[in-house]
This record gives sequence, C-alpha cells and structure tokens, in this order.
Amino acid sequence: MKRSHEFEGGGNGCSGGGIGGGKGARRDATPMPCAMKLLAPEGLAAAIIGKGGTVIAAMRQSSGARIGLSEQGEFYPNTDCRVVFCHAATEEALNEVARQIVAKAEQTLRSGAAGPRAPELSSDGKLVMKALAPRSAIGGLIGKGGSNIRTLEERSAAKIAIGEPQDFGPGAEQMVMISGTVQALDHVFAEINNQVHLLKAEPWFEAWATSLFTAPGRSWMPVLGGCGGGYAPSGRGGGGLGGHGGHGFHSGGAGGYGGHGSPGMGVMIRVAQGLPPYVMEDSRGFALSCVVPNKLVGGLIGRGGSGTKEVQSLTGTKIGIREIPGDAANRTLNIAGPLSNACAAYMLMMKRYLDAEAGER
Repeated sequence: MKRSHEFEGGGNGCSGGGIGGGKGARRDATPMPCAMKLLAPEGLAAAIIGKGGTVIAAMRQSSGARIGLSEQGEFYPNTDCRVVFCHAATEEALNEVARQIVAKAEQTLRSGAAGPRAPELSSDGKLVMKALAPRSAIGGLIGKGGSNIRTLEERSAAKIAIGEPQDFGPGAEQMVMISGTVQALDHVFAEINNQVHLLKAEPWFEAWATSLFTAPGRSWMPVLGGCGGGYAPSGRGGGGLGGHGGHGFHSGGAGGYGGHGSPGMGVMIRVAQGLPPYVMEDSRGFALSCVVPNKLVGGLIGRGGSGTKEVQSLTGTKIGIREIPGDAANRTLNIAGPLSNACAAYMLMMKRYLDAEAGER
C-alpha cells in the first residue's frame, strides 16, 4: 500500500496526532526540500537504528537530515526490506547519509552479526544495495539510449539494474539495485540523488517524497495535508512531518477517512484484502466491459495508441475498443486480465475517460 511517512521527535516510533506529530514532538523549521529513499533488510535496519536508537541519532546529528524507517515488518513490495527515508536541506547532506548507511551495510555484512538478515552479496562477492527513485529521475539516470547509465557503470565500476514502476505517471516509484564496492555505491547514490534533486520543483515531487509503498499486515489509508499529512491505518487520521524523529510508525490520532475519494478507497481495499487467494489467482482471468462515447475514443487511446499501451504495460492486461453494430455514437471498452489487474486497468482508463471528457468542454 502507499502511504505518507512522518518524522517525530523522541522514542523509537512516530506517534500521530496532527501536523508535526504527537505530544512531545520537536518540529524543525529548517526547509527540507531534498529527499532520498533506500531499502534495508532487517539486519541493516537494526544496524542503522543502533542500540536504543543511538546510531540513527548520530546520523541525524552529523548530517542534519531527518531520517526514519518503516515499521518492523512493513516491507517494500516483493522484498524483505524496510524503507529508509531521508529529508535534508541539501543534496550533500543526503549523500552523507547514504555514505554512512553504505559503510554500515559493509560493516554489518563483514561482521556476520546479522546472519540471514544481512545485506546481500552479488555473485562476484560485491555488496548489493537498493534505492528508490521517481520514474522521471530514472529516465535521467538511464539517459538517451542508455548512455548515462553505461557511463555511470564505467566510471563507478558498479553494476546497476532498474525495476519496473510501482505506479503510474512521472512520480511512479522504481527500484534501483546497485552492486559494487563501497566507493562504487557512494558514487551511484550521489548520482541518483542528483537526478532526484533536479525534479524537486515538479508538482508531484512532494507526494513522492512523503509517501511509502509497503506490503504490510495492515490497511493504510491516505490523509490529505501535503508535508503535514500522513497515511494512517484505516479509519484514523495521520500525523505529519515533525522534527528529527523516531524511526518507526504508529497510528495517528482520531480522524476518519481523508484523501482522494477515501471512503470508496476504504471499501475497495477492505474487499480486496478479504477475498480468498483463489479469486485473485484464478488463471482464467476476468473481463470488464463498458460503453464509451465515440467522440472520446481518441482521448482514451492516446496518440498512436500510447495511452492504452501504457495502461496495458503497467497492469499486464489486454485492452480493446470496438464498434457497436447499429450504434455509431458509442463503442465498447473491453479489459481482460487477472482480477486485480483488470480492476486497476479499468480505474486508469476511467481517469483517461474523465480527462478526455473534460477536454471536450
């Protein structure tokens, strides 16, 4: 699920209770326009936090950055890694945090103290680290025809792999997997931070910088408020960005649903989570169909079919728009695929429908 993170002073967690966190929170008024997200297996997460939070406190002190982690057991989708999120006033401060985390990963790995929860090693014995970046930053990292990423690999001697987007649009999150020496990882993290920093003025950037995708054992619902908002468990309000805070998450204060159409979103999430596995995993797939005005088909499809191709690629579905015999004013929109994928594709196509409809006014 996607939710906003929050920082708050003191303790090992981030209590809710409105903007700036709950009782006892210390809010730092220093602007923090730079953001970075890394992934850490539990062994590395424990090393970053340190006994009684001493290590993470020292990192905050030396870098001036706000640093936090998702809760124990709250992992990034399809990984066993917690999300490490950092906000800082400067790009260099983020680079300093990255250097300290990479050094801590190397130390944890070589000591063997973390056991199976330790950072990964590549097949050639190099340290493996993962970062998260918005899709637009990944485009800059790769460059035209892959020229930038090839140069980066040559100069750093690192190996870099890019994952698929987790969402839709320029702020969609993608994972970057890097393997190499400590120096190589430092070099690549600095370039990722540079590419992300170039986008800080984009309208979607704050949403990316203050949100987390996790695969939890609880339902997370959005609460509006930009940097002062947060995601909180279903039926609760959220806290917001505070000072140099704890590294975990706890539920927010009393609230109710917030966000974009959140009552419906709550129903959707609860229904999806309550379905038995055989429904989602049925190999036959499912089909959805609706009627759309012929005059809006161009907006639905996009130039050269780019719109439907992007939705198909993102959701793994097949989308077709067909004529209706005897009805020149309308066509049928058909979506086929696994149940969750087909529903996701339908929602994305309805967004395109509404956008096309608005363009006709």
